[in-house]
Amino acid sequence: MTTAERHQVGVCILRVEVRPDHLLITITTNRNLDRNLYSARTDPAVQVVDADRAIQIAADFLRSFG
Repeated sequence: MTTAERHQVGVCILRVEVRPDHLLITITTNRNLDRNLYSARTDPAVQVVDADRAIQIAADFLRSFG
């Protein structure tokens, strides 16, 4: 398979923790997987407390592929 034929694979994980006064949402992304999740190196995690901001970050990640 040539480089041009390879598919780009990525992952975006949103982890939600319920805190007494807010949600804590941790977003972990990786845009460059080689189909082997065990060897994947992730980008630095981002933490937010606003659900709309978390959705925006996930949407930006998806848009980065196309």
